[in-house]
Amino acid sequence: MAAPLIWPDNRRELTLEVERLLQPDHEHGRAPGQEGPDGRALLLVSLDAYPRITYNLGQAQADLVLDEVQRTLTEFVGDNGLVLRSGRDEFAVLLRRADANEARRVALGIQGRARGVECGLTRPLLSVSVGVRTAEAGEGAEEVLVTAAVALEAAKAGGRGKLKLFEPFMLDALEVRHRLSSDLAEAVREGALTVAYQPIVSLKTGRVQGVEALARWAHPALGPIRPDEFLPLAEELGIAGELDHHVLTTALAQTRTWLRDLPLEPDFSVSVNITASQLQHLEYIDGVRHALSEAGVPAGALVLEITEASFVAGDDVDTYSLLGLRRLGVGLDIDDFGTGYSSISYLRRLPVSRAKIDRSLLGDVAEDPAQRRFLGAVLRLVEACGLSVVMEGIETAEQALAVAELGADAGQGYYFSRPLPAEQMTAFLKAAREQPLAPFSEGPERSARR
Repeated sequence: MAAPLIWPDNRRELTLEVERLLQPDHEHGRAPGQEGPDGRALLLVSLDAYPRITYNLGQAQADLVLDEVQRTLTEFVGDNGLVLRSGRDEFAVLLRRADANEARRVALGIQGRARGVECGLTRPLLSVSVGVRTAEAGEGAEEVLVTAAVALEAAKAGGRGKLKLFEPFMLDALEVRHRLSSDLAEAVREGALTVAYQPIVSLKTGRVQGVEALARWAHPALGPIRPDEFLPLAEELGIAGELDHHVLTTALAQTRTWLRDLPLEPDFSVSVNITASQLQHLEYIDGVRHALSEAGVPAGALVLEITEASFVAGDDVDTYSLLGLRRLGVGLDIDDFGTGYSSISYLRRLPVSRAKIDRSLLGDVAEDPAQRRFLGAVLRLVEACGLSVVMEGIETAEQALAVAELGADAGQGYYFSRPLPAEQMTAFLKAAREQPLAPFSEGPERSARR
């Protein structure tokens, strides 16, 4: 039997169901001591990236996916609970007999079942975030609903496919997050974020072949906020495109100055990260073309970096955008390569020329023969697909030497330089041009200058 639909504007109906859940045991026909854990639980389940599912499959097919998720969850919960649609892409699961352990078990089961959902010939590989609030008979329904929503928001803040049980400290964390959201939106709107630059160094010549532009946010009260905190927040707020554009135009303006004033390498380029969602906008190519024209920078001096996860999850619109960018003359990199995707067939079909190997694959490559063999195999695989390689996260001369001997073309990391403001990077580029690092094939003792 299909679970009833409870939309956000019918909050009252959902509240009534939670009130029934929180009634004493005898109201549910359950005698004291009856088998099963004490307590109740409310699980709020949200489909991650539902707008992208809708875009890829169309609204009609996406609705069928939601119906199948609802059917799957109802079947999994069985007689111990009730599954309600609590929003466009959210479900409420009410468990009549559940302590914290049982609620967690059910939540993990829900996540597993969601990943296996099929709709006709479509298997969308869903991930869901789950917020859990355990409760006792007699608690207020409104408080349980609100705190379950807080747990769900905490789960979403941790990334896709996360599970969080409500804890009181989350209320303070939620307040801070809402404040950060408001302040970030204002900072992006006013262009208050800055851009730092980290060099990309050729391991064959020791020369700086380019820089990566990185967004930085110094909160007026909290100080520097880590990119891994504010970048996902910008995506969630729907302002990632504005942030990307600010970094792009700032980096291109700085690149124009460098190209005019410094004796750089002929193939010097600036790399800019872009959010995967930008590729879904067909006007994005025109935006990049306009930014290059306004800055007076040749397209070949710009490289756009897209994460491996974005390439794997991309669709025909993404591929169209990538091809358009390549025709424009812009370089394309796979960023964070090696961060968990087992299929590599996409390497041969994507219009990219370079892969940046994630620092997590570097390990103790200078000392561990097994790690050296593993990384070498990864590099050979990438090179067999016709791509050049940048090794990220290099922190020592020994690591630089090791990855150079394994065949990496370039390196990036704290060994060469931390990300620097534009003025300091200008001085770094001047010094590097006058005294480049020795090629790493000649040994780390030749490469002592940082």
